Amino acid sequence: MLEKITADSVVAGIDMGGTNIRIMIADLAGQILAYVKTETDLLPKQRTDTAPLQTQMQEALEQAGSRPEDVVFLVAGIAGLDDEADRTWAEKLVAGFGLNCSSRVVNDAFIAHRGALAGRPGILVASGTGSILLAHTESGQWLRNYDFGHYAASGARFLGYQAVYDVLAGRESPGDSALVRDMLRFFRASNLRELTESASRSFGLEQGRRDRLFGLFAPVVTREAAEGSPIAIRVCDDALRQIGVGADLLAAFFDGPDIPLSLTGSVAGSDYMRAGIRGLICAQPGRRFEYLEPRLTPAAGSVLTAYEALGLSFGESMAEALENSPHARL
Repeated sequence: MLEKITADSVVAGIDMGGTNIRIMIADLAGQILAYVKTETDLLPKQRTDTAPLQTQMQEALEQAGSRPEDVVFLVAGIAGLDDEADRTWAEKLVAGFGLNCSSRVVNDAFIAHRGALAGRPGILVASGTGSILLAHTESGQWLRNYDFGHYAASGARFLGYQAVYDVLAGRESPGDSALVRDMLRFFRASNLRELTESASRSFGLEQGRRDRLFGLFAPVVTREAAEGSPIAIRVCDDALRQIGVGADLLAAFFDGPDIPLSLTGSVAGSDYMRAGIRGLICAQPGRRFEYLEPRLTPAAGSVLTAYEALGLSFGESMAEALENSPHARL
């Protein structure tokens, strides 16, 4: 691969989550030349038409002043790439960007970890459209809470569903009045009876669209938790408890007494959840979590991973170079 590198060579980093596709083009010195963000209503695994992906890549290359043949490596972090059985569709999806270069496809939590911790060992709490905890130990081992059969139901849709269910089950109190008001507005119901009737018919939506709708309601839940809504607090605290269990499972595989921990995702990054994650106490004797603010975006993490694959400097110097771009910082 190194013999193909020229003064015009660039790498492409792609972050494909459940709500956005982000493409970053960077040169081999850590300068970001282009950044394109596109909203999507399709999970990566659901996508069959790849023509829009090629259009987005063309836009990014034009913005960078680069040609397709200048791209020497592509790294894509893809939501839903959870095991080897997913690799076939993921690689086919990445081929849809239209580049003829070496590439690597990974779960989007991997590039988020690389970005948030800038290559350092530690634990990443990823909670947005989906949820996963990912650890990279001092010895280089990668572990997920999934590997234990554990799942922290802290993704956006889970918070939305649970808050609505609690209200419809009659568990609201006077302190939940703002949550109920905003819930009725969001779901366009005039009263709780009307909302209950709609819920009994699954809101007239198939599962995927219903999950997306409830995920969009999650910011109301986290906001009302910060404002003191008892239901919202219970929902968010239960998600935090599950995150804590996952973090403690992974903590057992670290050597040091201080275990770096960071976060990514719209749910984890909300004021209430961020404060809760910052306050996580490690249950392992003699250990503690050391919270670190995420340093770089997942897309920048994919660029760092591309540098590593090319055998280029990976670490503080490259992270510092990328930090000079507003698109690489969270």
